[in-house]
Amino acid sequence: MAFIRSFGGRAAGAWRYALAVLLVSAATAVRYWADGLLHSQPFPTYFIAVLFTVAVAGAGPAAFASVLSAAAAAFFFIDPRGSFLISQPVEIVRLAIFLTIGLTIAAFAQAKARAYERALNAEIELAEARAREGADARLKAREAFIAGVLDSLPHEITVISATGVVLSVNKQWTRFAVENNGSDSAVLVGANYLQSSRRAAEQGDPSAKAALEGIEALLAGERSAFEMEYPCHGPGEERWFVMHAARAECAPAAVVISHTDITERKRAVDALRQSEARFSSFMRHLPGLAWIKDLQGRYLYATDLTIRAFRTTQDALYGKTDEEIFDPLTAAQFRHHDEMALASSKGLISVETLAQDDGQIHHSVVSKFPIKNADSVPYAVGGVAIDITERVQAERQLQEATRRLQEADRRKDEFLATLAHELRNPLAPIYNAVSLLRREALEASADERHLKLLTMADRQVQHLIRLVDDLLEVSRISNGKIDLKKQETDLSDALRNAIDLANPILVERRHKLETSIPAAPLIVCGDPVRLTQIFANLLNNAANYTEPGGVVSIAVDSAGDMAVVTVRDNGVGIPADMLPRIFDLFTQVDQSARPTRSGLGIGLALVRSLVDLHGGSVEAHSDGVGRGSVFTVRLPLLPSGKSATTVEAESPAAARSSNRILVIDDDRDVADSLVILLEMLGATVEVAYSGEAGLARLQAFRPDVVLVDIGLPGIDGYETARRIRALAEGRPIRLVALTGWGENDILARARDAGFDQKLTKPASFETLQEAVAG
Repeated sequence: MAFIRSFGGRAAGAWRYALAVLLVSAATAVRYWADGLLHSQPFPTYFIAVLFTVAVAGAGPAAFASVLSAAAAAFFFIDPRGSFLISQPVEIVRLAIFLTIGLTIAAFAQAKARAYERALNAEIELAEARAREGADARLKAREAFIAGVLDSLPHEITVISATGVVLSVNKQWTRFAVENNGSDSAVLVGANYLQSSRRAAEQGDPSAKAALEGIEALLAGERSAFEMEYPCHGPGEERWFVMHAARAECAPAAVVISHTDITERKRAVDALRQSEARFSSFMRHLPGLAWIKDLQGRYLYATDLTIRAFRTTQDALYGKTDEEIFDPLTAAQFRHHDEMALASSKGLISVETLAQDDGQIHHSVVSKFPIKNADSVPYAVGGVAIDITERVQAERQLQEATRRLQEADRRKDEFLATLAHELRNPLAPIYNAVSLLRREALEASADERHLKLLTMADRQVQHLIRLVDDLLEVSRISNGKIDLKKQETDLSDALRNAIDLANPILVERRHKLETSIPAAPLIVCGDPVRLTQIFANLLNNAANYTEPGGVVSIAVDSAGDMAVVTVRDNGVGIPADMLPRIFDLFTQVDQSARPTRSGLGIGLALVRSLVDLHGGSVEAHSDGVGRGSVFTVRLPLLPSGKSATTVEAESPAAARSSNRILVIDDDRDVADSLVILLEMLGATVEVAYSGEAGLARLQAFRPDVVLVDIGLPGIDGYETARRIRALAEGRPIRLVALTGWGENDILARARDAGFDQKLTKPASFETLQEAVAG
């Protein structure tokens, strides 16, 4: 609005009144268009026109717009329309009010404009008065300013007339004269500079003679300026100055003379020469290559070693670009890195290649950097290269060895997983058969010898199953496929569960177990199952490596913000050379120092991996062979007031009747043994040995539960489950996947295919019973 008002103030008079007519016309058009909405209100649009006119064009056009708006409203929108005769008194009053308001607005605008004009005139008069008052002060200040400028310059300056008389000097000139025992009559204001220089020249001073000749040439108009360097032997030291003299075109001044102390510059030049000499010597002895190019890529400098590596000569190299010396690929490589170095304020480190006389492609680590002037503007690019060909070859060999090692490790993991899977298939019918025979023997009260043999077989089969499980655990952890279901866990509960799991072997080997578990809870954020597995493995390890009748102890306490669990035994101990690698995979104590009970050497590796996943640490200690061992686990305690994120398990499906069960497995031994076990549970069981056969049998048998092997030939277990779910009669069925694989991604795929649960072969009798019960 301020801009519009300013624009209106500057507009010509005729233009402002024309604008008033235009705005009233626009208001009439808008009022005519909105007649249906504003039938009884003729003036709203005209008020807007008057206000806009006063804002843009001023008071006169606003008054004109008010009258013109009243006439337009009377003619077009007040009955009788089309006439200026107004029949209703109330309309006359309204018209009068509109005119009064419009003219009042115009009057206020006029008063405001006049007040503004008066204020502006007053300000102008005040400014002019102040300007007059300051004119004299500025005139005086200018002389002081010029003197101050001359005094602030780091030069000794004097101004002389055409006859050589000194007209003016700055403070530096005066101070220099005093410091060098100069007389006032010779060099200060009023002295004749030419006469003083002539006397010194006649006394044999060559600098004075050169200065005199230069100034006389200036005064004669032969030159416009001249410059010379000269030494000055002052008290105690020699200093160097540069004298600059130039003609002055402002009488009475004829010549302006300045003397500048360049002693430090001369010293810097001498130091630079010495530095260049040192630089050249250093560069000649540099073990790598070094060079400097200008911004166009032309070589300005190169060490002898660089010139030999480039297979050229100094004369052939200097002034040439990479494109003129090397093949296109090499030149493009060098040029690209030069440009990157110049674009970066810190330079560039890269690896470049170059074919040399030995016929090999040499690799060099190259540092390129911009070389800047005093204004920090790059004017060249430097480079230093160190040959790393041997290192590159060694790194390639190392990378190849690493790749082969990773491939071997991957194959090892695949082998372990495949081995575990293949072992599960024959283990499943064996375990099912042993479980079945043992249950029947217990129910039939078989003789003790028979029951003892079955119990032994059952124990050994479970031991074999645990070994297979450990193989799968190792494979999953090494591939990062293990998920922890962390929650607030009392470490004491995990220890008690671990003791329950390890109790059979402790009893079997007649060990005495000592425990120290505080009543107060020790809360950690962890997976209860995995924590139990950690301490059960340590207890099993202690029991296995302690002669029968030994002592095994487990204790837990807190130390600061850590829980500390100690498992101690008085067994065979650990040789000192084994301690650093006791937690490595497949590491076992020397056979001569261990009992006959053995494992695969993966239990402690699992312990360390699981402890690491919980953010803790584990360490082993032993005083030597035959002196027992101590394993210490440290886990972070959960801070007071904080709670762990609990991973909630899925709610189990509603219990349902499972009297009819269909088993689909291509391994007949597994399938048939499962049928026998399930029949012992009182279920009606049928079997199919392929996915197609199972689907065909499904519609006729109508089972409540279907156990499906994932690795079926033909259509696999996933596809079989999808097809079952696609059938109307298959939607309410409980689907249980059977697999010898234990990876978590199988569980995810099984759920996506429609399975309700996954069982890993061989499943225990209790697990199987829970699965079919839902």
